[in-house]
Amino acid sequence: MFNKIKNYVSDNTGFLLRLDDIAENMNWEMMNQATILFDKFDVKPVVGVIPNNKDVELMKYPKNDINFWDQVRKWESKGWKIGMHGNNHMYDKLSSKKDYLGLGGNSEFSGHSYENQLDKIKLGLKKFKNENVDVQTFFAPNHTFDKNTLLALQKCGLNEVLDGYGLMPYEENGIKFIPQLFYKISPLPFGIQTFQIHLNYYNHSDFDRLKKFIEINFKKIITYDYALSKLNNSFLSKTTRAVIKKILQIKRML
Repeated sequence: MFNKIKNYVSDNTGFLLRLDDIAENMNWEMMNQATILFDKFDVKPVVGVIPNNKDVELMKYPKNDINFWDQVRKWESKGWKIGMHGNNHMYDKLSSKKDYLGLGGNSEFSGHSYENQLDKIKLGLKKFKNENVDVQTFFAPNHTFDKNTLLALQKCGLNEVLDGYGLMPYEENGIKFIPQLFYKISPLPFGIQTFQIHLNYYNHSDFDRLKKFIEINFKKIITYDYALSKLNNSFLSKTTRAVIKKILQIKRML
């Protein structure tokens, strides 16, 4: 009995790394260090690419020596999953906690009409298609999106979102969600957990913490496809998801 429980926990515990704000202009020095680290331990993160970046703050970062989209295709060839991180990363709406996750805050998507969001997603996907880069998953800047976003994604053939609550991937409103709970690396003893990494804001101490985490936990670091294979819509999973959502929403209000 004990071995069955132990095996179940082991089979359903894994860490997925998600890189946000990947664009032509970014902290390439830190990205290059992270790439060396990931390759050493065969870590395959999800790379959140902004296809048509117009974020003024992000554009203050330098460009790389090689063509950006050549680099994206190189990551893809290594088995890294390329995700669509919005379209242009421009926050032009303020969501008053009426977005899908109930977070509120600045948004590129939440609060806009279905037609407007559909146009944005089509523009982003067109860029990926023109650059011959495959995209299966989406995650919105600042985690803010609404039901119109999901409808627009489905219209464009995107049915997977790397965001949400819970300890296991789940399906809701025709979309498969892989939860992303914490802004920092905070491992739990059970569940499929996505850790959000903003290399643009990393200093050497931050990188050292990431390095130490990977050195200790590399055997538990999983791929996007493995995470998605653990989709669980059981009653227990739904109940746990509702409880976690309430706890995190209360915590974020404090």
